[in-house]
Amino acid sequence: MRYAILAALVATTILTGCAAREQAADAGAVDFEAPAEGESDSDEPHLSSLSLIEIAMSEGRIDYSTGMLYKTYSLFDPMSLPPEYESSVPSKGGTAVILEIQRNWNRLAPDDQAEIGLYIEPIGQQDDETSLDDVTPDRLEHERTRLD
Repeated sequence: MRYAILAALVATTILTGCAAREQAADAGAVDFEAPAEGESDSDEPHLSSLSLIEIAMSEGRIDYSTGMLYKTYSLFDPMSLPPEYESSVPSKGGTAVILEIQRNWNRLAPDDQAEIGLYIEPIGQQDDETSLDDVTPDRLEHERTRLD
């Protein structure tokens, strides 16, 4: 008896789904079978530039330093990315990337450090005589004066 009820529920669900597709197609809705124009029909999900770079790094196609450079480009200058890492999917986690770069600055190649340094300031390399962590009244007064 349980199997008969379960079979009836499955059949009803399938028939309802098929009927909904037919009604949508008759009403001029998007075809459920064909991909939208400009989309591929591959099963691969659309990935952000950061994800594409991370995959290339994990597969060994690019080294750590180059990967960090490309991640920097993806956040600050996407037009500088090689075409295989360009994506229209928004990236998340920019803060995590910046922190990783700052923590691992010494692992980066000197040329990559120079390029990344245009966008991200390494920890301890601030030009100001006070640190960003300094929120004392003297620091606040200094900043007010400097801004005026």
